[in-house]
Amino acid sequence: MSEVTPRHLLDLPMNRRATLTRSAALGVGALVAGRIGLVSAQDATPAAGTYPELVIGATEFKFEMPAAAESGYTRLTLDNQGGADHHAMFFRLNDGTTEDQLMAGLASGDFGALLALGASYGGPMASAGSQASVIAFLDAGNYAVVCLIPDDQGVPHVALGMIAMLEVTEGASTAADPVADGTITLVEMAFDGLPAEVPAGTHTWQVTNGGTQLHEMALLQLAPGVPADAVIAGITAPPASPAAVPAASPEASGPPPFVSLSGAAPMSPGATNYVEFTAQPGEYVVVCFVPDAETGMPHALMGMVASFTVA
Repeated sequence: MSEVTPRHLLDLPMNRRATLTRSAALGVGALVAGRIGLVSAQDATPAAGTYPELVIGATEFKFEMPAAAESGYTRLTLDNQGGADHHAMFFRLNDGTTEDQLMAGLASGDFGALLALGASYGGPMASAGSQASVIAFLDAGNYAVVCLIPDDQGVPHVALGMIAMLEVTEGASTAADPVADGTITLVEMAFDGLPAEVPAGTHTWQVTNGGTQLHEMALLQLAPGVPADAVIAGITAPPASPAAVPAASPEASGPPPFVSLSGAAPMSPGATNYVEFTAQPGEYVVVCFVPDAETGMPHALMGMVASFTVA
């Protein structure tokens, strides 16, 4: 597979953590989305059962994962063995779309045309050196698994080779709908149903894109003592020009204000992920970095960021 560089993506801000510490705007991709119909998790009514697991190993900049899987509910686990944040977005190609057409769509930078080739089913996201999982219903078909998070230069990881193909064949899964203790709906531009306080422990949240655009939910665990208001202020600050950003001194550098605990990668309208995470007491922020379909402004800058407390 040849490496591609989607030109539309090269103007994105730098990676999330570095950009946040400079109080600049953040972004993970330049996909623009209209409504795409999906068979969502609620459309399936399997009997009780267990979930097969598909493990995606991530490094800079490649995925190691099986080339085939069966349809049905699947636990998608991202094992991030690299030094940067990554996500694994499962993009199902429309029937008849070839891998060559996909690569041409990525290289063209015309992401309206790219999304006409398929739909995103979301997927897991994890910080460097950690694992995270979501449960998603995978329909049969051909998928491209990609990471759209940009590097320090604003180049998305997919353009550096972070893409893998997956064939999902018809399966005989009898797994029941996952049991969720929270329901979050992604809309323009909010996280409907997000609780203000969550008990410490293991959780499964049903996260559904109920909007009309591509959305994601990045779940950030803040460092001890870092207030959520300060992080949100950094995320929503107007973009600064490179000349206006002072170089960080060694004294000013320090640990990042957050880590990416879990979340649902960008998903098309109608898609559902069951996001699994274990929360320790502290402050947390959820955010969507996807650019707006009309203005190109990251959804976070339009208000799609919120916080909750784990007690």
